[in-house]
Amino acid sequence: MFLMQKATDLTTSEFAEQLAFPDSARPVVRATFVSTIDGAATVDGRSGVLGGDGDRHLFLLMRKMSDAVVVGARTALIENYKAPADDDATVLVLASRSLDIPVDYLPVTHPRVLIATCTSAPSDLRRRLTDAGATLVDCGDIDLDPRRLIDELGTRGLRRIDLEGGPRLLASFAAAGAVDELILTTSPTLGLGDAPRIAHGASLPLPDQDLPLPDRLPYPMTLVRQFGDDDGYLYSLWSRRARAD
Repeated sequence: MFLMQKATDLTTSEFAEQLAFPDSARPVVRATFVSTIDGAATVDGRSGVLGGDGDRHLFLLMRKMSDAVVVGARTALIENYKAPADDDATVLVLASRSLDIPVDYLPVTHPRVLIATCTSAPSDLRRRLTDAGATLVDCGDIDLDPRRLIDELGTRGLRRIDLEGGPRLLASFAAAGAVDELILTTSPTLGLGDAPRIAHGASLPLPDQDLPLPDRLPYPMTLVRQFGDDDGYLYSLWSRRARAD
């Protein structure tokens, strides 16, 4: 029987121990997302409004435990991401195929910020960013290739990867089979409207439906941990389930 733990019964160190990245010689990608009960990833175009104190604590804890935080540049701009603090060793990776990023956006030129893009990105925007001091890495030709990005981070010794959004970036990573774990905060509200789900865009083919469960599901995952808090939030750690041979 799976028993849900109460987040407020755990100290920060105990919480971190429960949610530690698995030991692995290769990079591990863990996505950290929030959604409403009915699956909306945003309200009024923003995800931050869905979180409470517990979610923000979890969000910051995952960053602290990670070597690199990967986020879409557009999401970073909408959610007003800041440059890494001076005492923060985590590398911030802004993913952008278009390179439509203002050069006066402060994180752009920070020494612990990488901009992951593709070789087909507009040359004038590439030059504008590099002239401003930004560090660009090509991780694909026409589109950003999640596997190439993960390999690039791995060569830099960045193996604990926190994928923070947005929904299209998560969908592209999942479609590439590159999401190892997911921490999902369920906000105690309905979202309504036409907001995207946490993974929105790229899709996966449906497996053979004669297979047993869960192998006939598109991207089967196993619930590893689940916590609740007094504000009604649920925090779930999911791990990708290996398909039977």
